[in-house]
Amino acid sequence: MQRKNKNIKSQLFKVGFFFLIVGVIIFFSTPMKKIKEEVFEEMRLAIFQLNINSENITISDVNTENLEVTQENTEIAEENDKKATYSYIGQLSIPTINLKRGFVSKESRYNNINYNITIANEADYPDVPMGNFILMAHSGNAYISFFDKLYKLQIGDEASVSYNATTYNYRLTKIYNQAKTGTVAIYRNPTIKTLTLITCTHNDDYNQTIYIFEEI
Repeated sequence: MQRKNKNIKSQLFKVGFFFLIVGVIIFFSTPMKKIKEEVFEEMRLAIFQLNINSENITISDVNTENLEVTQENTEIAEENDKKATYSYIGQLSIPTINLKRGFVSKESRYNNINYNITIANEADYPDVPMGNFILMAHSGNAYISFFDKLYKLQIGDEASVSYNATTYNYRLTKIYNQAKTGTVAIYRNPTIKTLTLITCTHNDDYNQTIYIFEEI
């Protein structure tokens, strides 16, 4: 009987020790796993940044403060657009999303995100060698959301810009997001003529998406 009691105590001790070990592993594994994932994510972001900086330049002063669309400026734009008289100097076309929209000169009062696809102040025109033609527009469901379908684009999709009786053809090479801070950094190859499109990220209130096209 005494030996039987010892065996029971021994088995209970083993079972208790087993559950203690399991509990310790479970207790420490969850935070360790989270820390490991955070470290790996930081490493991935660092590698991505290094890859970008190794072959591209950064333009960090492209003003995007007016990208946010509101109901008020949508109604004003729709009403004013009926009265506006202006001429386009060129056209942006992206066949895969059936986008075809004109743009006015940088000097025009209607080069405004509440009227048209807008040429950024920092942009070069399409005929500038190795320049960067930067266009901005709203996304979403508003009347002025000319870039509402950009989120459907995939790497390799093509776009064209008609300007001064010449058509410039581009291919999408890079898509990335940045937080809404009023400016965006543009990562591109400075030796290739570029088309850059900027809009608010689809179904995201906190980020903007940048689409980099290189001339074909």
